Amino acid sequence: MDAAHGRIEFREIDEHGNALEHHLGAVEVPQRRAAVNPFIIGLWVLELALVIGIMVIINEAMAPLTPTPGNTMPFPFILMNMTPQLLQATALILATLLFWHAWQWQKRKAQK
Repeated sequence: MDAAHGRIEFREIDEHGNALEHHLGAVEVPQRRAAVNPFIIGLWVLELALVIGIMVIINEAMAPLTPTPGNTMPFPFILMNMTPQLLQATALILATLLFWHAWQWQKRKAQK
């Protein structure tokens, strides 16, 4: 072999230009624990509770309103009046969760 076809070696250097030692053994990759955000889990639980609550409210509101003694409002009527605000809260939480998951997915995809 002549000098032009000799063996080429690559060495990694640090930020100061010093050569780093190579270890030919298996490189251990640290196991990354799945980081679960407890606030996101809480939001999913709240979302589920709101959806179930709205279904119960609508079910109760469909029941015939029975007269109550005195001048009190029937409970299903009060629940039905709360439904629009609960629907808005549910939609807002769901949209927030979807955007958060999309942002996390995009961040993981950019790291690869």
